[in-house]
Amino acid sequence: MQFNYEKGVHDPTIIAHQETFYLFSTDTNQPQTSGIPIRKSNDLVNWEFIGTVFDGVPAEAKKWSGATGLWAPEIIKCQDKYRLYYSASTFGSTTSMIGLAEAVSPEGPWHDLGEVVKTSPELCSHNAIDANVVLDKNNNMWLVYGSFFGGIYIVPMNKESGKLEDNTYGTIIAKRPRTVDTAIEGAFIIYNAQYDFYYLFTSFDSLHDSYNIRVSRSKHINGPYIDMLGNNMIQDEYPEKVGVKILGSYQFADEESIFAPGHNSVLTVGNNQYLVHHARLKPFSDEIILNIRKLFWLSNGWPVVSIENYDGTDEKLELKIQDLVGTWQILELNYESEIIRSTNKYISEKDLIQVNQTEFKLGEKIFKVYCQVGNDKPLMLSGLDEQGKAFFAKKLLRKRSSK
Repeated sequence: MQFNYEKGVHDPTIIAHQETFYLFSTDTNQPQTSGIPIRKSNDLVNWEFIGTVFDGVPAEAKKWSGATGLWAPEIIKCQDKYRLYYSASTFGSTTSMIGLAEAVSPEGPWHDLGEVVKTSPELCSHNAIDANVVLDKNNNMWLVYGSFFGGIYIVPMNKESGKLEDNTYGTIIAKRPRTVDTAIEGAFIIYNAQYDFYYLFTSFDSLHDSYNIRVSRSKHINGPYIDMLGNNMIQDEYPEKVGVKILGSYQFADEESIFAPGHNSVLTVGNNQYLVHHARLKPFSDEIILNIRKLFWLSNGWPVVSIENYDGTDEKLELKIQDLVGTWQILELNYESEIIRSTNKYISEKDLIQVNQTEFKLGEKIFKVYCQVGNDKPLMLSGLDEQGKAFFAKKLLRKRSSK
């Protein structure tokens, strides 16, 4: 099966404005840009390239970092203006800068407001890239940032200026040891009021071939962030097992492989949430694609994501255990980074316990069942096992009740 993907999109983030979605991403050669590409869509499926935030790298950022393009934008709305945070750096360097631009519309014109935070080997041991700006439940604003070099940090912001409260670099909330090349970046935090937790999404391993997305959570926005097994995101022990692994490289039978999914953001539209990230069709290639997946919440308080890219449709399901009986193509992630390929597994009625209309248990595993509109669409499920690893499945032939 072949899918249509928006190509050339790296480190994506999306915001809605007047019933239109705007996508911002890292500069790539697809198309050739230097200054953050902007795309827009009415349906989160079909995208139109409309220009760039800047015509090149802003002078202050270029002078400090030597960057020829900009990375990993973050966009938020604050009162009647839009704020865009960008990263200026070069590969393998910690001489980096997160800057701020402002506009009254996502289409611009954008005005550069300069430095938010700078790093270099002389100043500190971490890296000022991959900005995420988040409001806590008390409406205080925070900057989350960092990478392989030194880990992920969080620091208070001034809501009026959109910059830092003072000259502090903040508090470390996640890192990985040298035994795994300190490989962590692309942090993003959301708050879920139902469970009263902050959820920290991060990307582990190499963006070229082995990226995978992990989740941890905390009662406090500045940590500590803990996974399902009680691991702390700043611990050095068992680095491959830290974090709930919700997505990694995979391939279903007769479908394209998806490699290195990572550097996600989360888009909220009404009652729906979407995990927005990039992936590759081939390792170590420039075949970079946009993925937008539905984000679901299990009754155990942890998120899972859809296994297929969002196609603009959703189907309301009212399921019974009998609807799930049959042979499924199933993917079960592990803690390693290699691609996982599907195997066939028969699920019987006695294997299942129903939690609610769309949630079930399979032994110690818990999962959501969902579908996209159309009689030719499979039933799909996404869940977590007791070790904090995701599993996914598709049931190609289905008999079910739906509304």
